[in-house]
Parts: sequence; structure tokens; C-alpha cells
Amino acid sequence: MTLWTELVDLLRESMFAYAQLTNGNLAFGIMAVTLLARLAILPLTLRLARGAAAHQAMVQRIQPELESVRLTFKNNPRRLAEETQRVFARHGVSMVPLSGCVGAIAQTPLLLGLFSAVRQCAALGGRFMWIRDISKPDVALALLVAALTAASMAAGPQPDAVSQNRVLMIALPAALTLIALWQMAAGLGLYWGVSSAVSIAQGLILRRQVVVRNVG
Repeated sequence: MTLWTELVDLLRESMFAYAQLTNGNLAFGIMAVTLLARLAILPLTLRLARGAAAHQAMVQRIQPELESVRLTFKNNPRRLAEETQRVFARHGVSMVPLSGCVGAIAQTPLLLGLFSAVRQCAALGGRFMWIRDISKPDVALALLVAALTAASMAAGPQPDAVSQNRVLMIALPAALTLIALWQMAAGLGLYWGVSSAVSIAQGLILRRQVVVRNVG
């Protein structure tokens, strides 16, 4: 048995175990394990988000110099790339934040394993609140989760450079979520909704930290 199979089996069995607390309601098991898993990696995701925000702020500070380089060497791609690298190196800014990439890769197996376990549990069906069968799509749930996705995008601190595209940055993920969940099992929608709720909390924490740092 591979480590991947063991991970998925562990998560699925955990969902079954939590479901027993509500007379075998698999929807509750899915939501409970999803919440616990997302809370477990929340410190890492907060750290990655802070790192990404700091990197974005540094890039924004050197943006005038980068723009000057682009205008000067717009007809010489090779020289443009070289001078752009020099600008980043001179200011001690990495063109690609490697720590963020490594952190994202580190949590990927858990998130993929969680998604796979949720899909297996959702396929077994069952009722939850107004949802008659979590193995089938539910339009109301899709709309609710799309709204949560929009809220999660709006909750976090927004860089000044993208403020003009704020509506698009909020609406596009919400629309993609709605399209995806329109045909997905409601059980996956519950997983998605819990994840979005945690993302809202994460965004609010980051926004509060930004406000406190600016005041200080």
C-alpha cells in the first residue's frame, strides 16, 4: 500500500468516524475533517500569504525602475531580461519567491488527498439539511459556496496596484466556483464551502495584521 493510498484511507476513515457522531451523517464527517485539516495547515498558509504580500510590496517599490528598464530595452528582449534581473538583484528582491513555492508544494499532497477522500465519501450519498443527496449537485449550495468564495477574495488585504481590478478579482473566482460546483456532487461543495470559510478567516487575520503594522 502506497503512502498516497494510506493518506486517502486515513482521511476517509476519519470522515466516517466523525460521521458516527451524527448518526452516520457523512456530510458532517466531510465538513469536520475538512475544517480540521484546513486549520492544521492554517499557520503555514498564513506564513505563505504574508511572504507573498511582502514580496509583492517590494516589487511594487521597484516598479518605477522596472518600468524604466522596460521602456529603454523594449526592442531588445535579451538585454531587457538581463537588466530586469539586475534591478531585482540590486534591491535584494527575488524574481520568484522560492519559499512560497516550496510551501505550496508541501501542502499539496494533503489537499489533494483530502479532495480524493471527500469525493469517495460524497459518492456514498446521504441527506444534509436541505440537500437530499450529497452525491448529486445542488444549485443552492453552489450559489452559497460561490458567495463564500467571493467573500474570501474580498476579505484579504488588497495591494494598491490591483485595486482597480478588485471587482474582477472577486467576481472571477466566484464565477468559476459556481460553474464547477454546478455539476459536482454536493459533498464536494461542502468541502469547498468549509475551505472558503477558512480562507475568509485567513484573509481577515492578514488584513488585521496589515492594519496593526501600518498603525505601528
